[in-house]
Amino acid sequence: MSTDNPESDDPVWQTAWRWVLREHEQPLSEDQRDELMRWLDDDARHLAAHQKASRLWLLGGLVPPVNEDPSVG
Repeated sequence: MSTDNPESDDPVWQTAWRWVLREHEQPLSEDQRDELMRWLDDDARHLAAHQKASRLWLLGGLVPPVNEDPSVG
């Protein structure tokens, strides 16, 4: 297990993160939405991980991009 990012070795976290990515790539179909809801209802850890992954996704969007060229800007 990595001490830098313990979630990286957690299958619940990995699944939650994949769901968040899928949700933001394109709208989920009705079948996909039903599958997600079943997964979330299956275990409280699923919901907690999904909420954490969603917050991380939103926070990532608030971080301005790094300007790699110091002469610009």
